Amino acid sequence: MDTVLKEIPLDAIILDKENPRLRFSQIEKGLKKWHEQEIEEAIRESLQFNKLLDSIRQYGVKDPIWLHHIGDSKYEVVEGNMRVLALRLLSKSKTAPPSGITYGKVQAHIIPEKTDKVAIEIQKAILQTGKNPWGAFNEAAHIFGLHAKHKMGISEIANMLGKSMSYIRNEIDNFQFYLEFIEFQRKRKQPVDPRKYSFFKDAPPMVRVKFFKTTESRKKYFGLILPNTQGITRIPSVALKGGLRTFAKFIEDDRTLTKFLSNERITVDDAFFEYTEKNVLSKQPWVKKLPTVINGMRKLTNSERKKLLDNPQIHAELSRLAKELTKFLS
Repeated sequence: MDTVLKEIPLDAIILDKENPRLRFSQIEKGLKKWHEQEIEEAIRESLQFNKLLDSIRQYGVKDPIWLHHIGDSKYEVVEGNMRVLALRLLSKSKTAPPSGITYGKVQAHIIPEKTDKVAIEIQKAILQTGKNPWGAFNEAAHIFGLHAKHKMGISEIANMLGKSMSYIRNEIDNFQFYLEFIEFQRKRKQPVDPRKYSFFKDAPPMVRVKFFKTTESRKKYFGLILPNTQGITRIPSVALKGGLRTFAKFIEDDRTLTKFLSNERITVDDAFFEYTEKNVLSKQPWVKKLPTVINGMRKLTNSERKKLLDNPQIHAELSRLAKELTKFLS
């Protein structure tokens, strides 16, 4: 992207209202649009901000920020919201800067006024390389925006961001499901929590098969990850014991799943315990691999079979297997 490097006064700079780092906070606060003061408050809540403020107080801004010239001698931040706010606060505090440092201006790469908006959004993502990550939620929101708002195709986004098409497709689907979930929460008058996005991004494959295919199945899923009428969240976490990953281990069994869904008193752990007690295969997962092993052995050519048997370690393991099978079948 063609830019020029210039020194810009702070009072000519407008903070980026669509900065991906703010998406989490915007949804959490239920804001449709940001105002400058709200953006400043959200940035100051960041754990990294105070550390950055101290660094700029002593050394100034080391790396130029990125700005988009929007006309009338005004510039909107493309990358560098935190640095601009740090300089604003230091200027207002009338803190004397070290020798050779100024708080009232900042070096910036200037993107020309008529640059396409989509190109700027792509540039935001490119500029994150080597910096603090946006986080899973903010990245997904940005990708979804490129597709839904800016009408970019999946292959185009993948090429621009250096990601696979399957990754981009999954991020778009996950965020779409999360937006449905937000509406579900609001109808129930429950607070929106962007941290719940992990229930979509990190959902195991079997959960996706059972619950992500239709609107009705997704509503059932939403109800399981939110507090019910008794204030109990049926699936309280993603990775912890008794959470989503435990849930995924028994939902392939329709009888166990139906019982769990119809009785709010049954916990995930209770359902999983009952499933393992009744299902011998769940206790012996190696049994599920037998068809694959058998098919693999059947497809071997004579030459491949000879090479395997000529390997002392493989030969010994196959001999042990033969002995165990004889005992098992007797």
